[in-house]
Amino acid sequence: MTAFASINFPCPDCGALFALTPQVAARKIQCPCGRIFTAPPMPQLPPDPEPYAVETGRIESVSPSGSSGAAERPRSTLGDLYPYRRITSLTTDDRETEFSLARDRVIPIVLLLAGLALRMAEMPFDRTLDHTNLAEGLAAMAFQIVLSVALMLAGVLTASKILAINFGPVGTAVLKLTGMSIFAWAAGAAVVILLQYNIRAFVMAIHVIFIIYSVTFWTLFSLDLQEAILTVAICALLQNAATMVIFSSGK
Repeated sequence: MTAFASINFPCPDCGALFALTPQVAARKIQCPCGRIFTAPPMPQLPPDPEPYAVETGRIESVSPSGSSGAAERPRSTLGDLYPYRRITSLTTDDRETEFSLARDRVIPIVLLLAGLALRMAEMPFDRTLDHTNLAEGLAAMAFQIVLSVALMLAGVLTASKILAINFGPVGTAVLKLTGMSIFAWAAGAAVVILLQYNIRAFVMAIHVIFIIYSVTFWTLFSLDLQEAILTVAICALLQNAATMVIFSSGK
C-alpha cells in the first residue's frame, strides 16, 4: 500500500504540527504547550494497481510536440495542507486525561500550603532547628524543604527512566510533586516530634510518608498499580532516608 508523504496535523491551541503516523493515529497525544487532544485517524488509501495490468481500452494520444495528451496527474493535497516540520517533543498515552482544575491545581496547592503551615507550627518543637536564632532556624527549615523536593524530583526522574512513565506536562508535574513532597515531609516530621525522636517515631514516620505518597500518586497521576507502587517505593525510600538522617540529630 502506498503511504502519503508529509501528512501532518496541528495542535488546536498553539498550532504546532505533528507528523501523522500509525503509532499516534486516533490516539490521545500531548502537545509541548500542555494541550491534550486526539490525533486524526490514518487516511484510507486505495490499493495499488496490479503491476502488469494494462488497460487496453485506453490509449493516450501523443501530441506532435511529444508531450502526452492526457492531463497532468494532480498532486495529492493531503500533504500540502500542512507543510512538513520536524517535531522534537511528542508524548502519547492512552490513559492521559484532560486538564482538571482540582487535580492539577487545587489539590497540589492545598498540599503545598498545608505542608508549609504544618512545618511552621512544628518549628518551636523541632530539636533539629536553632531556636535561639530565628534566621538560622528558618534557613535550616528552608534547606530541609528544598532537600525534600529535590529528593522527590530525583525519585520521580529515576522512576520515569526505569519504567518509562509519563507524568504529564513538566510544570504541572513539578507543582504536584512539590506539594506532595512538602506535605509528606511535614507529616513525617510531626510524627517524629510527637513521639519524641525514638525508633518507634521513625518507623511510624516511614509508614505515614509511604501512605501519603501512595494516595497522592494514585490520585494526581494516571499510573497503573505496578507503576504507582514502584514510584512510591523509590520516592519514599529517598525521603525516609533523609528524614532519619536529619531528625536523628535531634535525639
